[in-house]
Amino acid sequence: MVLPAINLLAVLALSSAPRHMSPLRDDERHGSASTSDYRARTNHPAAYDDDPPFKGPLRLERTSSPDVHRRRIRGYYLDDERLCGSLRTDGNGLPTLGPSTPTGTIVRSIVDNLARRDAPVDAKEVAESVEFYLRCGKRMFGAARRCLQKHEGEASNTITVVDLCSGHGLAGMMFLACNPPGRIKGASVQTVLVDQFEPKSHSILRECISEVCPWVSEETVKFETQRLDDYASSVASDEKRYSVHESGHATIVISTHACGSLTDAVLRHAAEVDAASMAVMPCCYTGTDGGVPYGVRRMLGVGLSADVQRSFVLQDRGFHVDFAAVPRAITPMNRIIVAERRR
Repeated sequence: MVLPAINLLAVLALSSAPRHMSPLRDDERHGSASTSDYRARTNHPAAYDDDPPFKGPLRLERTSSPDVHRRRIRGYYLDDERLCGSLRTDGNGLPTLGPSTPTGTIVRSIVDNLARRDAPVDAKEVAESVEFYLRCGKRMFGAARRCLQKHEGEASNTITVVDLCSGHGLAGMMFLACNPPGRIKGASVQTVLVDQFEPKSHSILRECISEVCPWVSEETVKFETQRLDDYASSVASDEKRYSVHESGHATIVISTHACGSLTDAVLRHAAEVDAASMAVMPCCYTGTDGGVPYGVRRMLGVGLSADVQRSFVLQDRGFHVDFAAVPRAITPMNRIIVAERRR
């Protein structure tokens, strides 16, 4: 009988193998490379970390309650030896920021200036906005650039970051600040903030950021004082406002801690305007897991069940969906749903 070459090699390998082999160790039996291991990936570039380390200049300590960090940003700097030296300068020594400036330098310059100017914002909110951008901003803009590829070279190409339920708007302004004119080839960036009321702190924060990032201004940051549903209706009535195919516009929709079902309204709006990408950090999950089987809710909990269900809804709408997280020291509700349009 003539054996195929591959079978012959297998026979030779078996015949030359030791007759008495020690049993597999646990790490060999269940290693990350095993095809029979269906657990979450660990120690892998694509692994999900539900409590990642800080990336930005603020590194809040893990405490019994994140509310401990609801201290004005300047006070936080004064109590941190690593940071307080930044308050001893009047800002004249700041580096010149531009398209080639590393994101980390831009972020540090903004946070330092917020502390130096005693901006009306607490350390928790600054850390939250910074970490939110650093976890998903690059992916959001990458998806927007893919949507604009067929319009490269057109002077009118624009990427609009829409921050819904924005509060003072620091998160939305971070997306603009970290992408200076010229950084994204063939496109300019603008930010639209949407909330029922414009907090007094918004204009102060914008001015503090503008001192180090002059492209953040009244011309590039618009505050829409509207309810979310009213804003969504006004956008829907303007058919070409966010049509990338017609106008060379791409939209990024973000929202941090839109309460309860407001997160679902944000996701629905993003899908309806054909957004290039979206990122939301939900909170207040009560009543948001409707339709999830009882056993799934019991096993995963209300919050994760609701977010998994949201991911399937977005996938059905043509989005590639992933999860990210900010450090848990900022907030226990730290999971981010990240979605990029793929069709």
